[in-house]
Amino acid sequence: MIIGVSAAWVVIAVLLVGLPLAAWWVGGRSAFWSRAEARQVPDVHREMVRRHALRPAEAARVEAAVTWGRELEEPRLRAAVVDWAEARRAELVRWSLDHPRAAALRVWVLGLWATLTVAALVFAVVGNRWGDVPWVGAVWWCAGPVAGLFQRRALRRAVELNSDPVPPA
Repeated sequence: MIIGVSAAWVVIAVLLVGLPLAAWWVGGRSAFWSRAEARQVPDVHREMVRRHALRPAEAARVEAAVTWGRELEEPRLRAAVVDWAEARRAELVRWSLDHPRAAALRVWVLGLWATLTVAALVFAVVGNRWGDVPWVGAVWWCAGPVAGLFQRRALRRAVELNSDPVPPA
């Protein structure tokens, strides 16, 4: 019994004193995480707000127009929409160029997944086994690629709708 109580006190002492001391000691060492360089990723939102002198309500309207591909009436906000949408499109293209293997792998994985999903649906329809189809999974996994397509389409529409001068009312 004395051994069990002694072991418990040793564990408590290690947790209360030893663990914080070890954390403090490890934190003071020059390890690989202290040499990591900061990534130079621009903050598009902050840059556009600063560049176009947007107030918070205007920034929200511009961002909504960029996200959903809508047209705005004010010329200053229209210019901000075009600039913001082109910056986001450039980010997408830059990622594809910076990570060509990841982009190709993403296309192959999505293609393979789509092929397997269509095959599973065909077999379920032919075999009249509708309960075998994972409907929630199919809808969930289709949402990602469809959202990516809609995002690119919305960016293109935002540039097209806001590039021209404001039509007279």
